[in-house]
Amino acid sequence: MTKSGIHINVSGGNAAVGNISQGDNNQLDAHQSNSIAAADLVQFYTAIEVLSRQGSTVSTADYLALKAEVESLAKQQPDRDVVDRLKGLYEKYAWAATPLKALLGVVLV
Repeated sequence: MTKSGIHINVSGGNAAVGNISQGDNNQLDAHQSNSIAAADLVQFYTAIEVLSRQGSTVSTADYLALKAEVESLAKQQPDRDVVDRLKGLYEKYAWAATPLKALLGVVLV
């Protein structure tokens, strides 16, 4: 007999699962992942670089500061603080609102 399973992925929000039952000595794992993948970081860096080149309202210092903050955030262990810190960056760097929203969307997977 082969081991079967049900895998449920929720993207862009929270999931609440009730009445979970298991049989045949299976292991249940209900968790939320708050991590940033390398491909998502590359896409984010490309997007903010394009934004910084398009308008004269974004200084090089702001671009580099945002990039450094996101890099340090990505190196830390994933936890609930990641979402709050990304929201803070969203408020601090309004010029990068669209890429930050996209990054927040992939963190809440």
